[in-house]
Amino acid sequence: MKRWVFAMVVCWPLLASGQESRGLKGVWKKFQAWMDSSAVRKVDRNYIEVPERPWRVVLRTKTDEFKMDVDSYFDDEYLEEKFGHEVDDGRFQWQQRYNPPAAQSVGFYAGYRGLGFSYSYYLRKKTGRSFSISSTGARYGLNFRLRRFKTNDVHVDAQLYEGDQEVDRVEGDGSSYDDIWVRSVIIDGYYLFNGRRFSQAAAYNQSVIQRRSAGSLMVGAMYHQSSLDLASDRNAAVIQMNGDWGKFSIRQLNLGVGYGYNWVPGRGWLLNAMVMPTVSVFNRVKTHYYDSNYALFYDDLSEEDKATHKPFPADLEDESWLNDARIWETRTETKYSNLKLNMDARLSVTYNWKRCFVNVFGQFNTFEYGYSRTDVSITDWYVRASFGTRF
Repeated sequence: MKRWVFAMVVCWPLLASGQESRGLKGVWKKFQAWMDSSAVRKVDRNYIEVPERPWRVVLRTKTDEFKMDVDSYFDDEYLEEKFGHEVDDGRFQWQQRYNPPAAQSVGFYAGYRGLGFSYSYYLRKKTGRSFSISSTGARYGLNFRLRRFKTNDVHVDAQLYEGDQEVDRVEGDGSSYDDIWVRSVIIDGYYLFNGRRFSQAAAYNQSVIQRRSAGSLMVGAMYHQSSLDLASDRNAAVIQMNGDWGKFSIRQLNLGVGYGYNWVPGRGWLLNAMVMPTVSVFNRVKTHYYDSNYALFYDDLSEEDKATHKPFPADLEDESWLNDARIWETRTETKYSNLKLNMDARLSVTYNWKRCFVNVFGQFNTFEYGYSRTDVSITDWYVRASFGTRF
């Protein structure tokens, strides 16, 4: 009930502003008028052209890649505390890389002036979905991206050291017994100091057309939230090799200063480049730890723990043991890490006809995190080709 009252209070001035403006149709007309005026307000028309046709429908194809490196470090104190091993100045480094093959997707975009939304469907090996909403004006840009997919491809590089000497190493590509889910949300925004002559929207979503070359200093902010979830019974062995964590979620806020430039080498052409280094001013990592009814180092367990645990079979490729594997959450841990340097970079090539346009756009992001004995590095990039029409 409170939501309806709030909606009526907000919308009443629009709904009651005249006979012609009543109802949703009137609200939509006022919204269109506001978007049309915002598109031309404070813009130098010698540099930026606002198309008379406000709508855009775009067909898109996109190639993207997501890589997450998880590097864990276990010293002799941790090994002795966890497994009872007495190691003389030893350490164990456990590196994992979740890097599915680059995925191909198809989708569409629909927008009015600087506001629009898109949806993409992945075609190949990586099952997933992506959804985005964007809004751009003369001096600002806001973008929301959501991605969710699953994989079981894992590259592992494990090294055991005694002092400075490497005594054992295992490296190779493998797979988890069950799917690992990855979810990523990115919200980014920027403010242009020369929005009168430079438009990032001309390169990003073609809501306007850049007619003459110009550049601008910009400030921006980016919120990134991602999670890695492999907490299933069938992944009991993988979780233990991780140091008992089976799921973690990361939240990060980045602030940065960058520069963008639009180069117009000839009629209809536009080449754009933007680089913005960012510094994370907020890093929060929440880790979920698990135990299971199996144990990697069964011989080191107490007699009490042996009553509730089983030894892993010598041949893990015989997956019959997975039928009775069970995990349960034991605790969660929340930590805040130090400042990290991340990167946001974009490149674009556009050609405009009278009503149609083609565009190739690329974006590259890096994110760094750290918690407990683990460092996380994420690389997220995509290249998108588009063909659109205005009406």
